[in-house]
Amino acid sequence: MSQSQISTQLVGPELLAGFVPMSALAAESLQRLAKQAAIHAHPAGSVLFRAGQTQTKAWYLLRGQVRLRDANGWTLVDVKAGETRAQQCLSAPPAVDVSAVCVGPVEVLVVDAGLLDVLLTWEQGVACEVAAITEVAADDWMTRLLQRPSFQRLPPANLQALFQRLDTITVAEGEVVIEQGSAGDYFYVIVEGRCRIVHRGMSKQTLTLAEFGPGDCFGEEALIAGLPRNASVTMLTAGTLKRLARRDFEELLNEPLLVRLDRATAKAQVQAGVAQWLDVRLPSEYEAGHLSGSVNLPLRLLRLRASKIDRQRLQVCVCDTGRRGAVAAFLLAQRGISAAVLAGGLRGS
Repeated sequence: MSQSQISTQLVGPELLAGFVPMSALAAESLQRLAKQAAIHAHPAGSVLFRAGQTQTKAWYLLRGQVRLRDANGWTLVDVKAGETRAQQCLSAPPAVDVSAVCVGPVEVLVVDAGLLDVLLTWEQGVACEVAAITEVAADDWMTRLLQRPSFQRLPPANLQALFQRLDTITVAEGEVVIEQGSAGDYFYVIVEGRCRIVHRGMSKQTLTLAEFGPGDCFGEEALIAGLPRNASVTMLTAGTLKRLARRDFEELLNEPLLVRLDRATAKAQVQAGVAQWLDVRLPSEYEAGHLSGSVNLPLRLLRLRASKIDRQRLQVCVCDTGRRGAVAAFLLAQRGISAAVLAGGLRGS
């Protein structure tokens, strides 16, 4: 991909409304999408994207001319700004496996393709007023939440119900939202403010697991595993949180995202090289016995080391019973990593 210059000018909803399919979005959705959009300037001869690349962005031509080529380099069509074809995404069907080359200096509008798809599905797939949902949530945190790969996999009806069932609470700086060892009751989303997640070990030493801000989530581990909280969460600043009760979390968020594989299916995928065993037990448990070829990453360190996990293969999360594996699979799905849990765990396989 070529070097580009990103414009600092604000992208207005009215600009997005001139392109397909964004023209079908409601005003509230256009405003949300516009906050994540940008205008890029590219020199002549540069390549916007290549055939075979996974497209996370939707590209729209504002000025200039772009040549679309197939995987073999053959020219399919020249797209000029202002023409009917330029109102559509450059990589839109049927031209999904193409390269886009700038014939001359070009300006393009770049939009988050995943968020666009979520908003389109949401509006067209659910018989409800989008404005009614918008009243429940503020733009910034909600947009970040909808950009998470895990939320983009949820059915539209689940998204609608989820936002309607979220409660709002205000928190003070230094307030402990979750105490390690307490019972799990809520799943939390940060609307405003920042928090720190800390685990206290047997030796009373503490380990900072993460610091979160608007749009980030916490509290899912205890709800999925059915165990006491394994870390404390303290507010670094005053803020506002949304929370979802345990039963609603299980119904709307956890079950729709959780993929369970039996031993035979998981083993076949591992042997084919498209998956790998990710053992989330403690090192002492792992050393006592584990599946051949598995990688050990204890659950409590998953957030810290998630960036190092192989994204090219399905991660089959393994533990004794499947509880910790289910938590790990959910956390990985939130980070856009393909994951499943070994049904029944090692004891049940």
